[in-house]
Parts: sequence; C-alpha cells; structure tokens
Amino acid sequence: MKLLPAILLAAVTSSSAFGWGCEGHQIVALVASRHLTTEARAEVYQLLKDHPIDPALSRFCQPPATEPMADAATWADDSKRSEKTGPWHYMDIPRGVEHADLMKYCEPVGDSKDGKDRPGCVLTGLQYEFDILRDRSRSSAERATALLYVIHFVGDLHQPLHTTTNDDQGGNCTSVTLFEDPKRANLHGAWDYGIIAHYLKQNNQTPEQMAAQLDRRYQSKGQNWLHGPIDFGEWIREGHQIAEKVTYNQLRPKLPVAPAANGPGCAAEREKSTALKIDIDSRYAAAAMPVIDKQLAKAGYRLADVLNSAF
Repeated sequence: MKLLPAILLAAVTSSSAFGWGCEGHQIVALVASRHLTTEARAEVYQLLKDHPIDPALSRFCQPPATEPMADAATWADDSKRSEKTGPWHYMDIPRGVEHADLMKYCEPVGDSKDGKDRPGCVLTGLQYEFDILRDRSRSSAERATALLYVIHFVGDLHQPLHTTTNDDQGGNCTSVTLFEDPKRANLHGAWDYGIIAHYLKQNNQTPEQMAAQLDRRYQSKGQNWLHGPIDFGEWIREGHQIAEKVTYNQLRPKLPVAPAANGPGCAAEREKSTALKIDIDSRYAAAAMPVIDKQLAKAGYRLADVLNSAF
C-alpha cells in the first residue's frame, strides 16, 4: 500500500486525527490475525464475510486494505459521525495524574440524545462492544459490528495520546513541525501517522511487511501479551505513562504540564506550543519509534487474545 501525500497531510494537520491512522490500525490487525486460534479465525472471518462494510460508506484509507481484518480495523473511524461514537475513541487523563480513577475521566456508554454523540470513552466503549461480541444470544449482525469496534478500540487504547491530554485534546492542540516541513502539524497527528509514515518511507516498507517484521521481533515477548490478563484499564494506564515519559517528555523544547482541570484550553495550548517551535525531528523519532513499534505489536497480540477469548 503506497502512502498518498495528500492523505498524510490531511491526517497530521487535522484537529480530529484518527487513532494510529490507516497504517497503524492495519498493522495491529495484521499482527493479531497471525495469532488467532482456529476457532476464532473461522468466526472472525465468517462474520466479516457475512456482514461486509457498507460499500456506500466513505472510506478515509485509500486504497482499502485487501486483508479483511486490516480493512475492518479502520471502519470505526469512518463511521463515528454517523454512529455518534466519537467519544468512544479516547480518554482524556491529564498529564501528571498517577494511579488515576479511570471513571473520573469517562462516562458509561449511553444512547444518543438530540442527535449528540453517545456518552462513553475508549474504556467503556470497548467493554460494551466486547460484551456484545461474546454474547451468542445476539444476532450475527450485532456481533459483526461489535467485532469492528473491538478490532479498532484495542488499537486506539495503545496509542498513548488516546489516553492522555495536556489540556490539548490528546495532542491535537499541540502545534509542531514534522521533520522540518514548513506546514504546521500537531502532536496527535504525528503519532497517529507522521512518524510511522516517515519510517515506512525510509525503509520502503508496506504495513504488511512491517507487521511481519514486528511479529518476528516480538515473538518471545508476544507470548506474554497473547496469554496475559485481559485488563483494558491497565492497558490504558500503560499508555498514559508512555505519553508522559516519551510522547511529551521527549519534546524539545519541553512543553510545560498544563493544569489538570479548568486549564486555558485548546487555543492557549496551541499558541504556547507554536511559540516554542517544537519540531518532530530525527532525534525525537529515534526515541518514539521503538515505543510505537512495541505498542503496535503489543496491541496486535492483545487483540488476538481478546478475540480468542470472545470466540
């Protein structure tokens, strides 16, 4: 799959960038597909075959992935407006908060009212859909939709900026330059797309090749992730710690920790970060890419574990 420059530019400059972007979500799904049990594999691919994604749905990732799980991995971003599930993709735990009571930063899943987004967050949204997926009294159509959400949300919660904020909407309001490109980008988009795309281009790799490489590299550690406890909350806390130690801490110049509550908000954080002239450069990428590698691999193995347990 070749990266289209226009897609990359739209992603890293958008204020609502997609979690992990096309390549990242596809890599997670491709790693997971290698570790499904025979039973889980049969059911996963049958559900995807019996309930294909609506061909009328506008798909951001072009061309669509040919592998069914990889294609399914990005549906939840394409449909979040129509499904009213935008808040399900993230949890804004402030920087500096340790041992967080996660539900302080999340709402239980509920119904849309007056056309507004449904309440919830990545923790409760994932749990809600996971429960549907493993409930065999549900229709196959309901379980197929739940499968699409589970594939996506396990990926989302391993992107550190989907579980952390610096009063900047998970990095969306932290202005940066990306590898000296004069066009402004944002930190969230850099982690979703920019750094991964830069790596793939430098190494002349496709998402399929990168997934295979990560699977080989983490084969030993992967067994622990594949057979570990399924604990969505703990996985979120891991990502939050990574955001503090790497995503924000490696920025140069340093970005101050914003107030945990009632901060000045997006415009002020964008202005502050713009004045600092932060560049996502080769030094930053060298610190970030090993973490991104590990999070993608970890998400893939854990997704396989989640699906194996569901089926």
